Amino acid sequence: MHATIDVRFTISIDEDKTVPLATLAEFVTEQNVESVLLESMVESLDASRVEALCGEKHAHGNGDQRFQRAGTNTRTAVTTAGEHELDLHYVEDTDADHDESSYFRPVERLIRIIVAIYR
Repeated sequence: MHATIDVRFTISIDEDKTVPLATLAEFVTEQNVESVLLESMVESLDASRVEALCGEKHAHGNGDQRFQRAGTNTRTAVTTAGEHELDLHYVEDTDADHDESSYFRPVERLIRIIVAIYR
């Protein structure tokens, strides 16, 4: 499974100014780059996996496929990159056995996500 994330930063510094490297480093840290990249990667993998199972989002004939989109849900997880709000898709397996759940999150077959628990 592949995830493609295109990231673009634009920074402007007046030509008559000198900015310390530490200031640039602080700016990057304040942008939570690690957190944003991680969330983008997981959501890209999620979308890619759902499309592989269910077909393109509004393609004609998707209603006849075994796997059907079944909405999204937000999961909160905490990692070393911070706290993350991940919007992940549910898929329904219309051919699931009666004794097993027919709903699942495809990305969780690739990535084990431990949900943050608040007390």
